[in-house]
Amino acid sequence: MSREQSLEQRAASLIPLDQFIELVTHRDLEELLTDALALMIRTFNAKAGSLIFARVPPLRIRQGEFDFDKEVAEQITRWEKTIENRINSTWEIQTPRLSPITIHPLSDSGLTLLTIPLLSQMKIIGSIGLVFEVGQEPDNYQHHVLTRFVRGISNMAQLTEELAVTQQRLSQLGLLYQVGQTMASTFDLTKLLNDTLQLTTSVIDAAASALMLIDEQSNELVFEVTHGVEKVVVPRERISLDEGIAGWVATHGEPVIVNDVSKDSRFSQKADAHTSSLTRSIAAVPLQIKGKTIGVLEVLNKFSADGFDEEDLRLILTLTTQAAIAIENARLYQSLREERDRIIQAQDDVRRELSRKLHDGTVQFLAAIAMDVEHVGRLLKLKPEAVFAELDALRKLVHQATREARIVLFELRPVILESQGLVPALRSYVNQLQDSDEFAVHLDVSNFDSQLDPKVAGTIFSIVQEAINNVKKHAHARNVWLNLAIDRDQLVVGIKDDGQGFDVKAIERDYDQRGSFGLLNMHERAELIDGFLVIESSQVEPERGTVVTLRVLLNKAVGPRWLNHKY
Repeated sequence: MSREQSLEQRAASLIPLDQFIELVTHRDLEELLTDALALMIRTFNAKAGSLIFARVPPLRIRQGEFDFDKEVAEQITRWEKTIENRINSTWEIQTPRLSPITIHPLSDSGLTLLTIPLLSQMKIIGSIGLVFEVGQEPDNYQHHVLTRFVRGISNMAQLTEELAVTQQRLSQLGLLYQVGQTMASTFDLTKLLNDTLQLTTSVIDAAASALMLIDEQSNELVFEVTHGVEKVVVPRERISLDEGIAGWVATHGEPVIVNDVSKDSRFSQKADAHTSSLTRSIAAVPLQIKGKTIGVLEVLNKFSADGFDEEDLRLILTLTTQAAIAIENARLYQSLREERDRIIQAQDDVRRELSRKLHDGTVQFLAAIAMDVEHVGRLLKLKPEAVFAELDALRKLVHQATREARIVLFELRPVILESQGLVPALRSYVNQLQDSDEFAVHLDVSNFDSQLDPKVAGTIFSIVQEAINNVKKHAHARNVWLNLAIDRDQLVVGIKDDGQGFDVKAIERDYDQRGSFGLLNMHERAELIDGFLVIESSQVEPERGTVVTLRVLLNKAVGPRWLNHKY
């Protein structure tokens, strides 16, 4: 047996296996390396030890007697900083199976610094330094023991680090699953936003968070919800899209980390002005749907002194991706509910209007007819010669009742619209209005003879009906002008009256209080056919009255075959 083999066997037999195996039970990297360094100091009778491990920031551990004089302490500190700088870059050795030991005399202090790298394959991931008194350094045999010991520590540290990362990812996956389940379990937008913030703040281990959505009409960010131990800002508060870090993220559509807001010119002090808290660090990411930014999620003041890192940003981005989809779904659901409520309201309005028209028109005529029939019966007995005059009056009542009933049926379902088109339907509608209403209707379709798409024609007719009904109820007009025309590539429908006019902005602002949605219905119907509706009204002469103008692109309004033939 060679001398080298004998040294290997002796080194293997003298490693403190019981204490070494105890190190394997550690699940925390810092605890593992702290105990490993202490064991090395005891095993090799060193005065002190220092360990650097590659982390962000690097992990630094010291053990033993570090009461050296100033010069020695400075030498050890310089060595530690050199190691820190080198392990942050790619630092490799050519013999990965060995951990070379280097000896550094420490001035004239009678001390020696022995260093040995921690290896992962060929890459150096850290270094251990042991301080010995001169003459007490490890001999050749102890070098073998130390090399094997450090190799084992390197492997354990690497496995512990990988295990911690795996556990962290499993934890994050569990939280992401929980987030997904939470977001899929509700369409309540307020609850969804609150749950999103609560989970995000918890996962990132931060003090507070805020979620803002973009108001496209005002070009502002609206604080929808906030969460955390610090009250960040009053909900529904607004900031401009060019204000603060959140505004920058919203306009650029890019995530950002700022671990010291005092050094970032984008930070706005206005956020702190609404609360007694002080913002120190921010991680902000955009909420995006199909590449469009709909809001911003901010996480504030991470509890860790190291601040936010790229892993935090990736996790927040994953959460916000799910949140953005859930928010969009909740908005769509809320929009559908509102649309359903409007449909129900519209149906109720139609029923009430139908009831009113039947009661005030047809039913009154029928009641009058019934009374006249009884009167005619009495006249036959008392004054037969007067019966013929009463029959003429009765005949007129019957005609009027029939006309009123036909108008009601026509407004409910104008069959002529489906069979002959919009222009004949409008002519028929105007003729019926002329017979029954106090105002005159002037129809002008002189340069319009196109065949419209049935959906477009039906929608335009509904808008005209709504406008005419508004004139009946509110305008006190004497004339109504209704015209259809083609203006270059657009179909233009105009309804104008000479009534008393109204304040358009005030009416639209007070929809909720008024309980009437006539103007809103016209706008929504126009949107259904990609049209543009404008309502203008004046209460002052000479422009007194109201003008409703609907514009629809011809290629949207006219049937394809007719469009190709005519244009």
